[in-house]
Amino acid sequence: MAEGRTYRPIHDREKCRACGVCISACPAKVFDELRLETDSLRGAVYSRYPFRAQQPQHPPCRQACPLQQDVPGYLSAVARGDIEAAGAIVRATNALPSVCGRVCLASCMRACTRAALDEGVDIRAIKRFAIEASRQGAHERGSDCGVEVAVVGAGPAGLAAAHRARQLGARVVVFESGKNAGGQLVNAVAPLVLREASVAADVAALVEQGVEMRTGVRLGADLPWMALESQYDAVIVATGAGRGINPIREGSALATDVFNFCRRDGIDKRRMDGEVVIEGGGPPAIQAARIALRQGATRVTVVHPQGLEQWPCGPLALCVARAEGVQLLPAARIVSLVGSACLEAVSVRPTKERGRDAVGRARLMTLGKAESLPARVFVSTVDRRPLEENLPEEKMCARGPLGSLRADGQGRLSRPKWYAAGEAMTSAATVVDSMATGRRAAAAAVEDALAAKAGAR
Repeated sequence: MAEGRTYRPIHDREKCRACGVCISACPAKVFDELRLETDSLRGAVYSRYPFRAQQPQHPPCRQACPLQQDVPGYLSAVARGDIEAAGAIVRATNALPSVCGRVCLASCMRACTRAALDEGVDIRAIKRFAIEASRQGAHERGSDCGVEVAVVGAGPAGLAAAHRARQLGARVVVFESGKNAGGQLVNAVAPLVLREASVAADVAALVEQGVEMRTGVRLGADLPWMALESQYDAVIVATGAGRGINPIREGSALATDVFNFCRRDGIDKRRMDGEVVIEGGGPPAIQAARIALRQGATRVTVVHPQGLEQWPCGPLALCVARAEGVQLLPAARIVSLVGSACLEAVSVRPTKERGRDAVGRARLMTLGKAESLPARVFVSTVDRRPLEENLPEEKMCARGPLGSLRADGQGRLSRPKWYAAGEAMTSAATVVDSMATGRRAAAAAVEDALAAKAGAR
């Protein structure tokens, strides 16, 4: 830390955290002389990392996290041996710390300043250690604010919304149609990636925090949607996106949906031989590839139109997949499936980037001759949309063009007292992105409910 009240700031080494990012742009004067420190880690990082000219609100690792986790805070706590403090810091903004220690895409690691020297700190592993080594206590809860919130759906978005609303002092009831809370985490994430016990531990901590879980309740069938509006001050819809839509192309009927392929209830029953081709560069595709190898596939190839450095699963997942024998085919696009009654091959063509759009997304063009990959099974990446029966009636809450709920930046729907979070609102998203929308929706719901109660007095 530095005191920036004078022209020459005072640098207090005793108050420094592990990353030292605050030296990049002190409010009074940038510490230019630190670039000359050739014998310190601080000097090396400062001279090589492209710090922004203006002081960021948070260090790069925290800025990159959708949950805005205090990454330097818990890294520093672990470094000084205070594991309980580290666990508390993680739980302050993370409803599913055990889960995120395994399935988070770890954008914080890619933003880590240490990567300018060699590689980023393994932040996800340190988080996992802090959570497993600290007491599995309940999350903090705020004093009762008199607001009652119903959350529909116990996936990542719904659980994060419940966590945040309870932190703010609301009474929270979560309604889940399945037997267990967790959503896709317990339905479509294989045990080799995420143990069911990790999800159960995080859910148990939320229950201990005071969140009430009601499983086996389907809204609309078992309980009318309007009943929630009359019984609660706010309703947060986080029912996910359970409908997969395969891309339209020749032979698409021969494809298998990646989420159906990865469902836990079918993994142990299925055996295969021959070649498997999988489309996509995200976590579901890599997971499907690893499952296929365990089920007896002779060769598994994952195909994605972008270069390896741009695959959304991240470099860690690619290293694991390679080590297990998965073949990776970057810069290639699936154009058709070959076969009549059963699949025989997959036709792919190379791609090339032709610039970027206004927000930095790569524009890809398909070129060159098609290549045929032998395949007995093809697992397709799919777009996901919410199931109609899992949403309130359209006359209650407006829909977007793809069938998802139309909400503002804080998750507010067109009907007062109603909010949305996760894939019901945004369609497909990562676990942590969905959790971030849940936290925003919960904060808006409690804030609006308190304002309404104050106005009614």
